[in-house]
Amino acid sequence: MTRHWLEVEVGDVAEPGDRDGREIVRLGVPRWYALRCRPQRENAAERWLSERGVYAFHPVTSRVTQVKGTRREVTSCYLPGYVFARFPGEPVGHRVLGSPFISDALRTSSGQWGILGVSKLRRLHDMRRVDQAIRQRQGLEAKKLRAARQLKSGDRALFKAGVFAGFDCEIVAVDKWNGAKVRLELFGREALVSASPDDLVKLSG
Repeated sequence: MTRHWLEVEVGDVAEPGDRDGREIVRLGVPRWYALRCRPQRENAAERWLSERGVYAFHPVTSRVTQVKGTRREVTSCYLPGYVFARFPGEPVGHRVLGSPFISDALRTSSGQWGILGVSKLRRLHDMRRVDQAIRQRQGLEAKKLRAARQLKSGDRALFKAGVFAGFDCEIVAVDKWNGAKVRLELFGREALVSASPDDLVKLSG
């Protein structure tokens, strides 16, 4: 407990560099630990640690759902109740656990805080990036599928992108997975080429 300076008595011990009694890290080797959080307090625990110079993260997955016609991105914890923290030195255990958002640390059989290996954490840390890449790829595939559905055999279309940008063509066939086959005049001759529906825009009339 922090006391006013007038309440300090002979024999009290003051820790160097910790005048307000709130430092949660002492000089030591940087290491990773798994901290247990109170229910649905992972984000708050991360902020609390960050404010005290400790980097922390918790792996999440994101999905887009549609509720009553409205698209919403829903984020869920991959490992609910855990935050992984990299302390730049030796953690001051009782002060870390004094956080209103952190309840304990993952411990060894001896009761000591378990030190985590970096290699195992790397996959967890990269989950957000990997998940985002998957969602971007799915979004592009969905976009191409929508574009393919707008075209049908016999339609006239215009290349809006790609090497044939500006050329008009006739849709011969559309495959939602493999793209479209189109007929266009190239160097005075009729040519049949493959195209991405995403590069085509249907011409009216």
